[in-house]
Amino acid sequence: MNDAKQIKCAIVDDERLARDLLQDLIQMDNNLELKGKFKNTYELKAFLKHSSIDLLFLDIQMPAETGVEFLKKTTISPKVVFTTAYAEYAAESYELEVIDYLLKPITEERFLKCMKKVNHVLETEKKAEAYEIIINKHENDFFYLKSGARQYKIAYTEVTLFEADGEYIVYHTIQEKYMILGSLKKIALELPQDKFIQVHRSYIVPISNIKGREKYTLLLSDGQKIPIGKTFRSEVLKKLER
Repeated sequence: MNDAKQIKCAIVDDERLARDLLQDLIQMDNNLELKGKFKNTYELKAFLKHSSIDLLFLDIQMPAETGVEFLKKTTISPKVVFTTAYAEYAAESYELEVIDYLLKPITEERFLKCMKKVNHVLETEKKAEAYEIIINKHENDFFYLKSGARQYKIAYTEVTLFEADGEYIVYHTIQEKYMILGSLKKIALELPQDKFIQVHRSYIVPISNIKGREKYTLLLSDGQKIPIGKTFRSEVLKKLER
């Protein structure tokens, strides 16, 4: 992260001792600025109405609304790190695209490893601003793909798949593939919703390229089989029914 700008963060945990421990760990990192500590997600929602943060340390097991329930129902911009005493939630944290999963009691060594990952993700997104899809809101049939000084004009009908590959996005088209540094989540927000649908944390597919479905696997016209992620199933199945 840029040294001139701290990472603004917040804690949500129903246990006071857990909040205090995380606060102590956060205060050891000069690159972190703690903006708030909250006992539940409702307090956090009220805070986010008038403030913004870059990173959220979110407990999973909480009364009223769990961290998992909160993420499934709410669209938030901060990056999320789960904190929990229950290791069985690790798989679900992967589906919800959280950066890391801290198992309580959180040690200083484990927290430092987590922050390396957080910094890496934020730095990657910052670099990706120069390598991104450029949507012309006045055009309905193509977009521009910028890679450094080069720019490509790609018709929506040429696209067969958007695939996340580590820090990069692979743009699969009928003619060739383009591998560009970027964020699939950001692309999903920019693409026309009537033409594309995100079906997995790693895949966005053109609706026109979907040939069929076998339970939770999509069959594409070009023969590929793409899994439907647990987080996306409800929306994907609704859209396919329509």
